[in-house]
Parts: sequence; structure tokens; C-alpha cells
Amino acid sequence: MPVFQPNTAISHAYALICADEAQRARETTELAAAMLCTSDGVRPCRVCRDCKKVFRGVHPDVICTDPTGNAKTAAIKVDQVREIIATAHLVPSEGKSKVYVLRSADKMNPQAQNALLKLLEEPPSSACFILAAENAAALLPTVRSRCELLQQNAEASPIPEAALTQAHAYIAALSSGSRARLVRWCNDREKDDYDAVRALFDALRQLCAASLAGESTLPDETAYALLERLDQCQLYLKANVGLKHIFGLLSLPCGPGDDETELRKSH
Repeated sequence: MPVFQPNTAISHAYALICADEAQRARETTELAAAMLCTSDGVRPCRVCRDCKKVFRGVHPDVICTDPTGNAKTAAIKVDQVREIIATAHLVPSEGKSKVYVLRSADKMNPQAQNALLKLLEEPPSSACFILAAENAAALLPTVRSRCELLQQNAEASPIPEAALTQAHAYIAALSSGSRARLVRWCNDREKDDYDAVRALFDALRQLCAASLAGESTLPDETAYALLERLDQCQLYLKANVGLKHIFGLLSLPCGPGDDETELRKSH
């Protein structure tokens, strides 16, 4: 985590990417303290009133948002972002600004990210933002582009070309309207290794984000539905669920007319 030297400008928004949850929490606290620090020297100084309160976890102007729901469905939802929007223009209680911390920001669903985007584009002087995440690829490019990126112990290499090729092939099968073609593609992937599947998911998220940014012709409804499907698949990966089951989920239709509960039942 960089230390801010005197006269160094601090951005209004940071995407803090770190694979280690404990380290991510520590560095989020450091960054929030730096944003509120009143020292004329190095920030955070750790001795001013605001720094002390941030490190004790009692500063009223540090507002944290966490995913809601159970382990399988946990997400930061659009209603939570709307609550942030509703209060962001209000005067801070004690500090020079309010610091909104979105913990596990990579679990923010696409609707919530799009709602937050407007606030990041035209931020009030009274608010700063920290998007703390494990996986930068889960954040829409439009959201990432409006944040200063701080990446610690996270995979910074580009998505492998093979994964992008497979992602394009999946999107083509999904868009074809042929269930048989989609099932065949998914069946062929069941023997892939887990690292290749993780790279595939990152590539699919990138393609969905590009589509939502108007860079491809995939319908927005399909892109949103696929991103939600990928969230479920990521949970299965973390739980070491077999790839046959994961690709079985990906082989189901994915669009605005699909009921996710019924899809899971049918699978």
C-alpha cells in the first residue's frame, strides 16, 4: 500500500485488489485513514484524531457495505448502492469527507455496478470510495476506469489467448439458440483443468463487460444473466464442485426469460 507524501493528491476512488482477505482488510483500513488524515505530512499519520478513529474502527465517516445473502447468493445489490447514493451528498459527521468502503466489491452485481458508475463519474466533494476486491475482472471496465487501481498480490497477467478463444466460442454457442450446440460445447470442456476454467470465467466476464459497454452485440439482458450465472459457477469452483456439474449449469439457457431457481431444480 503506498504511503501518501505531503502535497500528494489522493484520488476520490480506489479499486484495491488483493487476493488475501486479511491483507485486503488491513490495506483498506490504511487507505481509509489516509483519505481522512488531517496531517500536513505523510498520510496516514496514525496520530491525528481521524486516523486513530479509523484504526479503532469507530470513525462515523467510514461507511462499509458488505454482500448480503447466504454463502451461495452473497452479493452487493442495487438497493445497497442506492443507499450510498442517497447519503453521498450529505455533510460528513466529523471528517473532511465520507469514505464508502465496498468490501468484496467483486460480488457487486452488474445492476449495482451500473448504479454506482454515475456516482464515480460525478462524485460529490463530500465522498470518497474504496472498492476492495479479490478479482479485478469481476468489476466492469467502466467502473475500474474511474478508480485508481491499487493491486497487491493479485494476478496481474492478461487473460490467456486460449481462454479468450474458448470464451468467444461459448458466446457463439449461447447466442446460436441451439441447445444441442451449447451442450456439446460444455461437454467438451468437462475434462479441462480448474486453472483453465478459472481463466475461461475471467474471459467471459471480460466479454460481458465489453458487451455492456457497447463494444459487442450480445444483448444486455443476456450479459447480465450470464454474469449472474458465472457468480454461481465461481461459488461451485471454490467449493470444489465437479466440472461436470459446473458446465451442466453453463449449458442451460441464459436470458431474461429464464428463472434461475427453476434452472437449478432442473439441473
